[in-house]
Amino acid sequence: MNRSSTVNIVSVILAAGASSRFNGSKITAKIENDQSVLGHSIATLNQLSEVANIATPVVILGAHINDDVMAITANTLRMINPHWQLGLSSSVKQAVTYAIEVKADALLLVLADQVALSVDDYVGLIEAYLQNGKTSCSYYHQDVGVPAIFIADDFTDLLSINGDKGAKTVLKRHAHQHSLNILPMENAQFDIDTPADLALWLDQQ
Repeated sequence: MNRSSTVNIVSVILAAGASSRFNGSKITAKIENDQSVLGHSIATLNQLSEVANIATPVVILGAHINDDVMAITANTLRMINPHWQLGLSSSVKQAVTYAIEVKADALLLVLADQVALSVDDYVGLIEAYLQNGKTSCSYYHQDVGVPAIFIADDFTDLLSINGDKGAKTVLKRHAHQHSLNILPMENAQFDIDTPADLALWLDQQ
């Protein structure tokens, strides 16, 4: 990847949810080598920032803020979502607001619990975006989804979503208009929602 790229892409890790199906704080659950779900996501995005020459990630916290979470995010720019009870859209809006404040060209949205994603997965997404400057997203479970890179022209639409909805409605609109880069990403299908998901992931390691 061209490390001299001057495109201003900011990455935001969404980690404010209640993890209600996990019955606890899934972002602090250990997944490999004593590394937590959230710690793995931060480490991967920090590595991406070096490889792709983009800003280091921001993490949005909310429902679970304790000593473990603060330790995991000690060297990461943190934002607290006081409205996390309103659902995923509240974190998306906060991420977009941050991107606007720093005058970003594009916003890379990441879910903290997609534990299988690698730096190469994210690099592929950024390269797709850099080819034509279009909104770019992953494709798994026969559908578009995150991680995804949203262009600045998407920010107004992202600020209008409500409830426990992410940014998929914006992606689907782009797909309908044939203005979306879609990147098959098998690793994106793995996320940790329940203790059974975690057990299955640990068995595979």
